[in-house]
Amino acid sequence: MKNTIKLTALTLFSFTTLAANAQTATRDNAGLQGDAGAVSGFFETVNPVNYPAGATTWWHLLDVRHSNTANNFAMQFAGSFFDQELYFRKTNNNAGQPWKKVVMESDGKVGIGKTPEYNFDVAGTGRVEGQAWFSYGNTGMGGYSWTNAALTTNSIEIVNNQGTVTNSSPTLVFHRYGSGGPQFRLSADGSNVLYLESAGVNSSRSPIPYGGGPNSYFSKLYIDADLTAMGNVGIGTSTPTEKLSVNGKIRAKEIKVEASNWPDYVFEEGYKVETLQKLEGYIKANKHLPGMPAAKEVETNGIAVSEMLKLQQQKIEELTLYIIQLKKELDTVKNKLKDK
Repeated sequence: MKNTIKLTALTLFSFTTLAANAQTATRDNAGLQGDAGAVSGFFETVNPVNYPAGATTWWHLLDVRHSNTANNFAMQFAGSFFDQELYFRKTNNNAGQPWKKVVMESDGKVGIGKTPEYNFDVAGTGRVEGQAWFSYGNTGMGGYSWTNAALTTNSIEIVNNQGTVTNSSPTLVFHRYGSGGPQFRLSADGSNVLYLESAGVNSSRSPIPYGGGPNSYFSKLYIDADLTAMGNVGIGTSTPTEKLSVNGKIRAKEIKVEASNWPDYVFEEGYKVETLQKLEGYIKANKHLPGMPAAKEVETNGIAVSEMLKLQQQKIEELTLYIIQLKKELDTVKNKLKDK
């Protein structure tokens, strides 16, 4: 893989030749210049200076120096006596030139910043500049892969073949090339709105405005919009005030609403309903039934379905009591008429 330093046969031969012609000596300062006594060869030190950061006690040094002793150009390898890590640098006429840890394979695994547990294991953050491919099941680009087009348009796309992408909005798309599928987009206006859409054929490559054509299967999905209401989800609205806020129609075969204190207490003995005369006066003054919200209140705040169902059930049961009362009064009138 790239950036993995491999010791070739020629390099090993050169090191072997150097070792054969030089004896291991003691040298504390890896940054020593040629005219200060530094020569090519193998060295050891117990007091490392200008070695990799954190170097203490016994270290090895392989130093291959420029023939001109008046400068400080050298290629160097260094490593502690007590571990398997190896460091490399070219001094570039700078005694304090930083060292780079050599990435090495261990039992078929490569680790950066840690002992690898997987084939490629990184401790810390990573960054890829350019193109990257992850192929599943096949070599090359035949399997599900990240396409080079997506990476060059600020998007990540999983497709089943290669193609060209013209969209520049951040997008995560799941579909086979040319056949459509769901996709996620972040709004391009900086509002951090997440859109869930149904991508039509090639829509990730030639997108049209949201809400029309192949992207009309889903409208807009907002999750924790503006981060003002944690855990709230809005569909068609960027200001959800409940766990689920929907700006539009909802269609379902059945909705189950939980409610407590169901108004069967209306039929309990001792429950009193207002007289019809008082009820009429209240309606004339307020233009709605007692206990029910007014029209303006509903327009402003909406209604809680479970609470409204209870209020309506209460009014239905009270209406039933009025009907029973009127039936009794009607029967009384009928009986009086019969007696005449």
